[in-house]
Formats: sequence, C-alpha cells, structure tokens
Amino acid sequence: MEFQLPLILFTTLIAWSAGLFATQCVCSVKNVCQNCQLPAWICSAALLALSGLAVFTHLEHWERIFNGFGHLTSGITQELIAIVVLAVIAIAYLVFLRKGDRVPVWLAVLGAATSLVLVAVCGHSYVMAARPAWDSIIEVLSLVGASCALGPLTMMVLQGKFEASDEAGETLVWRLALGGAVANAAVAVAYIAFMAFAGSAVMGVGFYFDPINPTEGMIDLTSLSPLAAGSIPFTAVSVIGAVVAAAAAFFGRKNTLAMGTLGTVAAVVGTVCLRVLFYQMGFTGFVLF
Repeated sequence: MEFQLPLILFTTLIAWSAGLFATQCVCSVKNVCQNCQLPAWICSAALLALSGLAVFTHLEHWERIFNGFGHLTSGITQELIAIVVLAVIAIAYLVFLRKGDRVPVWLAVLGAATSLVLVAVCGHSYVMAARPAWDSIIEVLSLVGASCALGPLTMMVLQGKFEASDEAGETLVWRLALGGAVANAAVAVAYIAFMAFAGSAVMGVGFYFDPINPTEGMIDLTSLSPLAAGSIPFTAVSVIGAVVAAAAAFFGRKNTLAMGTLGTVAAVVGTVCLRVLFYQMGFTGFVLF
C-alpha cells in the first residue's frame, strides 16, 4: 500500500503533542517543573496545530471534511471529539497558567487521561479486519508508546532550557522518559513482529491479466514482510530510533538538554519510520493476481 505522508505526520504529531501535554499535567500534579509549564503548553499547542495542517494536506477537497462527521462510530468523528475535548481542557489549563495559579489537580489528571485517550482513538481508527497487519491492539499501543516516549523526552529538553535547579522535577521527568522510551521500544519491536506474521494472512485470489505481462502478478506476496528488501531500511531505523531514544533517556538524568534532544529526535525518526512500515504492510486480506 502506498504510504500517506500527511497521515504519517498527523499521527506522529498528535502522539507528540498529547504526550507532551500529558507529561506537563503529571508535573503539575507533582508541583514540579513550574518554569517549563508555559513553554510546554506552547509547544504542545503548536504540534497539535501542525497535525491539523497535515490532515488538510491529505484532503483533495478540504472543504468537505465535515461530511465525514456524520456517524459517532466513525474514526474521524471520534478523533474530532477527542481533539475538541482536549482543546477545551488545554485552554482551561492555560487560563490558570496565565493567572499564575496552580492548575487544579483534577484538571491536570483529566488533561493527562484525555491526552492518552486521544492517541488511542487515533490509533484505533486504523484497526480493521480487512488489513491483517493493522488488525491488532498492538498497532494502537505502538502509537501510545510513541506518545509516552516523545512527551517526557521533550520535557527533558525544556528542563535543560528553562529549569535552573529542580531536583524533584528532573527525577520525575527522567523516570517518565525512561519508562516511556523503554515501553515504546518494546511495543515497536512487538508490532514489527506482529506485522511479519500478519503477512501470511494475505492470500492471492483470482487472476490478473495484462496483455503485455500476462503471467506477472499484481504484487509479490513475499514483499509483505518487514524483512523484505524494500522494508528492511524502515524496520531497522524504527528499531534503532526507539532503542537510541531509550538509551538517551537512561543517560539523560544529569544532561537533560543534550540527551533529551537526542532522544526526541531519535524517537521522532523511529516513529515516522514505523508508520511508513505500517503503510507498506497495509495490504487487504485478498490480493488479486
């Protein structure tokens, strides 16, 4: 299946934005990283706006986008609802920040929970039985894992930039980054393994006749594997990116700016490559020959 760059960017940016907002909400509950709160909110909002632009570039007739919001069971409808709810929570969160008041614990907890729900909803929109490599909860977890890595790693960067001394904040964010990055690496490997086995569910049905190449199939079924020649580079980079992000988080407790930057870049690259692989493996259950 041809990969869709706008949707790859959309899911990556959504995971990044939600992960960062969830991280700052956790920090607010623990009353740490106060100097990072406003910069984190601005970065999260910017990433969310960029994800929206990415979606629009995917649409040939963007003015018809609301035609797709007619059913509550539709993935795009659920994504819109989750985004609107998160936007309302984020605006309320900003009001408290601008007033100089501490964000209420209930609002911070709600913001973190809604952020993770949004990422899960975005991932679930692609789960469909017709595409074996997509039909798994592991696909959803792969996007949630990216969010859990990208958010805390970005907060590490902001700590190195805006927090002069906050031992409690550094410890909390370091634990979140390490746990999230390790979980992301584990889920990425698990999803690649699932896609490798899912390729066996694709069957060649019928015949494809081309007067010029009458015996040539529409697609080589052996290519439906993360270890196929055309997929190996994306498989390797997605795993390497996730592992490097975990390593950067591990060594980032006392060098938050450098290691946070390295980890964030690695996690972004790894996530994008995993989503490219996701589309490469996204063939339907029956491929005509």
